[in-house]
Amino acid sequence: MFKQPAPKIQTTTLWDFPSQHYGNEAQGSSEYIGVTPSYVIWNLLQRYTKPGDKVLDPMCGSGTSLDVCRDLKREGFGFDISPSRPDIKKADARRLPLADDSMDFVFVDPPYSTHIEYSGDPQCIGELDARGGGYYEAMEEVISDLYRVLKDGGYFALYVSDSQAKGKPFCPIGFELFFRMSRLFEPVDIVCVTRHNKTLKRNHWHTSGIEGNFFLRGFNYLFVMRKNTKGDPALLKHEESGMLSPLFQAAVKAEPGKVVTPELFAQILTEKGPELEAAHQKKVAKKAARAKPNPRGAKTYGRKTRKPQR
Repeated sequence: MFKQPAPKIQTTTLWDFPSQHYGNEAQGSSEYIGVTPSYVIWNLLQRYTKPGDKVLDPMCGSGTSLDVCRDLKREGFGFDISPSRPDIKKADARRLPLADDSMDFVFVDPPYSTHIEYSGDPQCIGELDARGGGYYEAMEEVISDLYRVLKDGGYFALYVSDSQAKGKPFCPIGFELFFRMSRLFEPVDIVCVTRHNKTLKRNHWHTSGIEGNFFLRGFNYLFVMRKNTKGDPALLKHEESGMLSPLFQAAVKAEPGKVVTPELFAQILTEKGPELEAAHQKKVAKKAARAKPNPRGAKTYGRKTRKPQR
């Protein structure tokens, strides 16, 4: 397989990606209709999770999120109404077989109404029309169950597009789902992700858009939210939520005298990711050791601890 570009650190709320996959191996399957770009999940996991965290994808499709979890040493949990591979378990996203407060991060790329024929299973949300066919009610159930299984302080990202069909009312699915999500979760940010698909590469679709005076879908929404049951103001800060910030600090230290741009940082992550993580873990362990209480009756003088003389 042709090697794809390394993941790029996205720093604005307009994301783009050069291909479906990154690196030497595919993440998920490009043959799967409606596949999620692996670059999107990679950026989310770098920002909002740490190695060993439990990551849930309740509509796992071809397993892109599980493959990115493997690459980044996260523990992936994938479910789908119609599993495409053995490591994806069969389950309805409205009733997940998971304990309360058990997941650290949730990513979901749901059907965008009935634009794509998925499994044909009557229980599939992709069989429900957003124009009065029960789609939003079903997605409310999904959002509610994801709130149940996500740990307090955990992040939830939803990747979705609006629905436009000839001769039918426009469906602002993004706005509708954002409103429903924000009833339970605290909004963190809204990202627009440029769409790259076969439809947008076909001139006759663009011609049809001009003739019919409608727009082709050029972007997906990426809504990022956080569970904060107690309204803790500390959860409004995100610097220590994932590995991006600490790894950047480690990269700066590893490259003295250089200006570490996002492009250089992505390159360093690709080449020295494990070394940076090891350096960060060593720093965390050292900080934890210093935070341990001193022996009873001991006093600290500089870096040495001495017991008082009797």
